[in-house]
Amino acid sequence: MTAAAAHEPHPEIAKTPEAIRAALLPEERDAFDADCRHALGQAVEQSSLQPVRDVLDHWWRIATVTRHDPAAHRRMLARVDQTLTGQTPPRLRTWDELRTERGL
Repeated sequence: MTAAAAHEPHPEIAKTPEAIRAALLPEERDAFDADCRHALGQAVEQSSLQPVRDVLDHWWRIATVTRHDPAAHRRMLARVDQTLTGQTPPRLRTWDELRTERGL
């Protein structure tokens, strides 16, 4: 990969339920579906599409981050899960430790 290719923008995700859902990690799709169903119910109650727009905006941002770096997003989800369940995340290494480990 060239340096220029590494900085090419990722194609934008359309703000449609189908496009957003396709860009999400499989483990997030059920939450997306539930949020969409809830927003649709609110839209009917309020006679406004704003709840649907809000949910699509929220999940579009998540889908955009996910598409940019799925592995980093998955690591973030794991850290959140560890924090919420009270598990101690593995100790992070200092810069000095990383340099020593890599022989720098």
